[in-house]
Amino acid sequence: MFLDDQLYQKVKSKDVKGITDFEELVNELYDICEDYFKPKLSSNMTYKEGTQLMDRVFKLWDMFILKLEKENWPFITVLKHESYKNAFMNNEALKIIYEEGK
Repeated sequence: MFLDDQLYQKVKSKDVKGITDFEELVNELYDICEDYFKPKLSSNMTYKEGTQLMDRVFKLWDMFILKLEKENWPFITVLKHESYKNAFMNNEALKIIYEEGK
C-alpha cells in the first residue's frame, strides 16, 4: 500500500471526537511517515538522495490531503497546517540536512 493510502486509511478508521483524538491522530500519521522512510535510509546515502526521499514523503502527504479535501473532511484545514513537512522542517537539525541535499 502506498504511503498516501496508508495515511488516508488511518484517518478514515479514526473516530475524532475532540482535540485529544485529533492530536493523537496527527502523531499516528507522523509515525506512519517515519515508518515509511526510515527503512529506506542508509549510511551510504547522499544528502541529495535523502532529500529526494523526503520530497517523495512530502508529496505523498500532499496527495493524501487532496483525497481528504475532495471529501470535505471536517478537520482538513488544521491537518493541512500540521503537515509532516512542517513538522520535519521545524526540527532545525533535520532542516539543515534536508537543505544540504538541495
